[in-house]
Amino acid sequence: MEETRAVIPMRPLTFGELLDAAVSLLRAQAPLLLGAAFVLALAEQVALGPLRDWAHMSPPLYWLDSDHIGQSWLVFCFGMALEAAILALLGGFTGAAAGPGLLGQAVPRKTLLRQVGRRTLPLLVIALVAAALSFVTALVLMLPWPFVYGLLGLASPALMIDRVGPFRAVGRSFKLAGRGLRGVFIRVGAYLSWAAIRLALGLGAAALLEIWLGRQTTLHTIALILAWAIVDTVAYATLACIDAVLYLEVRMRVEGLDVAIGRLRRLDRPVDLASSVILGAAVR
Repeated sequence: MEETRAVIPMRPLTFGELLDAAVSLLRAQAPLLLGAAFVLALAEQVALGPLRDWAHMSPPLYWLDSDHIGQSWLVFCFGMALEAAILALLGGFTGAAAGPGLLGQAVPRKTLLRQVGRRTLPLLVIALVAAALSFVTALVLMLPWPFVYGLLGLASPALMIDRVGPFRAVGRSFKLAGRGLRGVFIRVGAYLSWAAIRLALGLGAAALLEIWLGRQTTLHTIALILAWAIVDTVAYATLACIDAVLYLEVRMRVEGLDVAIGRLRRLDRPVDLASSVILGAAVR
């Protein structure tokens, strides 16, 4: 496999370095990651459209309607579940790209797509688990949601990088992200930061569309759906890259992944991140 410059440093990272590495990973595979994120984000907006109408949630913010609080809260929670599923699915793409990104290996996009395709079924299982847990925890006034969201985020990268089953990947995610809760805090912090960015960009785009196209027109509705989908595309792709980089970084910090890779390279042996030499007893 062709060697290139690693986009993920092989050492424990600070929060800023982790974000930089995530952006580098996104830039390295931008067409694939942004394309997949756009398809999923657009599907999300289309799926939520009729439900928002049913719950009387008005654009552009689609916030809770005080006269239909029960219906709008259910739709809000369903939206949180969709986001969790989307990030889990995108985590398959970013997880497939992160391993070669750490080792400095150039991988064609078709190869990454084949890797994700071979793991589609277990990836869907993780997405369903993430969606179900996010929906249930969001229903309870969002109180347990930050912990569950933070603990679940490393499952898809674990599935792709370690090549384990979906339930073992979920267990790996809970174990590694829960170690000192550092992974939880980083993932929740990244989500909240991007939530603010999405809100600013989405409302700004909505204001411009209202000036250009007016309100209550079919063209305005379609343009608003596309605007939110584009904003979410960048956010989802970036958050999924953060998950993949965070998974590798936590493994370096907790399991000595960088030390194991360095030892193999000194012995001039091939490096497989899913091999028993690298994983050791971590997944047993």
